[in-house]
Amino acid sequence: MRAFLLATALVLTPIAAFADLAISGQDGKQVRAGDGIPMKPTPDSVAVIEFSSTKAPRIIGLLEVCSTQMGPPSAIAVAPDYSFALATCPQKIGPDNKNSPQNTVSVIGLDDPTHPKLLQTVTAGMGATGVYLDKKLRFALVTGTGDDTITMFTIKDRSLTQTSQVKLEAKAEPRDVIIAPGGKIAYALRFGDAKVTKLAIKGDQISRVTDFAVGVNPDGGSLTHDGRYLIVNNFGGYTTTAKDSAATTVTDTRDGKVTYAVEVGALPEAVVLSPDGKYVALVIGNGSATLKTAANYNSVFGKLSVFKVGAGKLDHVADAQLGHACQGAVWSDDQKRLLVQCSVERDIRVYDFDGKTLTERPEAALQMVSRPGAMVTNRTR
Repeated sequence: MRAFLLATALVLTPIAAFADLAISGQDGKQVRAGDGIPMKPTPDSVAVIEFSSTKAPRIIGLLEVCSTQMGPPSAIAVAPDYSFALATCPQKIGPDNKNSPQNTVSVIGLDDPTHPKLLQTVTAGMGATGVYLDKKLRFALVTGTGDDTITMFTIKDRSLTQTSQVKLEAKAEPRDVIIAPGGKIAYALRFGDAKVTKLAIKGDQISRVTDFAVGVNPDGGSLTHDGRYLIVNNFGGYTTTAKDSAATTVTDTRDGKVTYAVEVGALPEAVVLSPDGKYVALVIGNGSATLKTAANYNSVFGKLSVFKVGAGKLDHVADAQLGHACQGAVWSDDQKRLLVQCSVERDIRVYDFDGKTLTERPEAALQMVSRPGAMVTNRTR
């Protein structure tokens, strides 16, 4: 019995030994002239990052496996117990260093987060992008932007098996999917035709229920903790905002009606609720350059915005300047700190939040080899 307890303790110790953990995906396939670095790909990877509101982030484990910066920063999901993570792969790079569509999902074991391991690779819809894990680890959903699909995988012992798929209209381009609390309903965000598709989940099958309109080009989103309100970033804005402006909308999922919309700046990426659900952080490109040689590189920057979440609305709290073409974000468990990925600088930046203001901690920034493009904790997806 003593030997058994000791062995069990050794298995559990790796996760318990660390503070907060974030899982970050890096994309080395996006090689662009003007980056200021050699014109060759760098490795894709999934990194395990330890951090807290009092501790600077540090990489404790890394696995070279396909990851992506393309689409919303929702291409990573992690189990509530950090036993495994999922990483989608919508592109592959060929010997000519050119990207082509891909459709794989990697299952990454985190028994020891300092040594993540590839457990399985499965295929989803072409252009596999957004991924969401059921909180009870019964299934996962994956969007296919290239073939307009939502694919369901059941999960047993960290092994994925495809069991169901919903095919949407041509060019719907679903970029994100979000599972509601309880695991019986999900919402697919259709970038191509400005809709959200409500999905029913029953056993190992998904089916289409209805569609409702949001803003133009809905990219990524989050659900409030009670499942009632869907918060979505819309690249093309909303009917009540300025033409061609990006907007964040709030939709009541009971009737599919938009209850609130606010202009936020061009190319809003992450939509991340705080652990208690009272705040939402938005990572906004804001017209910032994607190349260091761009004329506006030193004058236009991304923006991190925090809003308080109300009943069908958002109230602005604070902003902070970011870098360029920034992507995903995560909160610390005590919601006093945010990590934000900036792809041009290839770093993960640190911001403290006191409920009223955001303060950058530049000395704590974490440099990455490849462009960071998606990031989660076990409270995210």
